[in-house]
Amino acid sequence: MKHLYLRITLVIAALLGVQTSTLAADNPFVGSWQLVSGKYLDGKGKWIHYGDLKLSAIKVISASHFSFTTMKNVGTLDKPKQEFWAAGTGSYTYSETDYIEYPQLNSFGVAPDKPFAFTYEIKGDKWQTQRVENGELKEQELWKKLD
Repeated sequence: MKHLYLRITLVIAALLGVQTSTLAADNPFVGSWQLVSGKYLDGKGKWIHYGDLKLSAIKVISASHFSFTTMKNVGTLDKPKQEFWAAGTGSYTYSETDYIEYPQLNSFGVAPDKPFAFTYEIKGDKWQTQRVENGELKEQELWKKLD
C-alpha cells in the first residue's frame, strides 16, 4: 500500500509539473532545525555574532515552505527570560548547492518575495549556510536537525 501511495504521488507530481526532487521524501530540508550559531554583517560592516546577542531559533520546513522564530535571552543562564527577536515565513526553492527563501511575512521589514539566497552544505544532522550579496559575505548560520 505504501508503494502504491508513493507511485500515485509521483504520477500526480509529474502531471502537475512538480520535480520529484521537491517531494518531501527526497528533500533534505524537511523537518525542524535548531540554530547552533551564526553571524551577520550589519550596515556598518561589523560582524554581529548570534551568541553575543544570546539568540536562539527554530526553523520548521515543509516540502515547499519555511517558518522560523528567533528569541533573545534577556535574562541570565540561571534564569533565562526569552524575548521575541524576529520571525519569518514563506516559500523556498533549492538545488544541489543553493537554498533560496522568499519571505511572505516577516518582522524585519523585508518586502514580500525578496529572495534570500544561501549556499549550503548538509553533513549528517548539521546544515551550514552562507549568504553572499554583491560578492560580499553577509551571513553565516549553522543549524542542527531536530527531527
